[in-house]
Amino acid sequence: MKDFITKENMWYRLQQLIILVLHLILLKWMYYTLTNSGRLTMTEVFYHFIGMSIMGACLIRGTAWWARHHYIKEIKKDLAENKTETDAGKSE
Repeated sequence: MKDFITKENMWYRLQQLIILVLHLILLKWMYYTLTNSGRLTMTEVFYHFIGMSIMGACLIRGTAWWARHHYIKEIKKDLAENKTETDAGKSE
């Protein structure tokens, strides 16, 4: 547990925190809409559900893009390190 947040993964953990907060906001919005849907007009409920659908889709797409971005960045870093190691081995 000590190594949960390190200097190397601090931005990754911040990303996870942002995603968690956004999901909690969406969950709160869902709870609000479901508990108050009897008092709202049908149009208001419809717009709430459309908004939640759009926010959910953007969260899924955004987190997938963000995770892919970090994954590609790590692959490029690993390739650069491996290339440096093989170049050092060839020069010896």
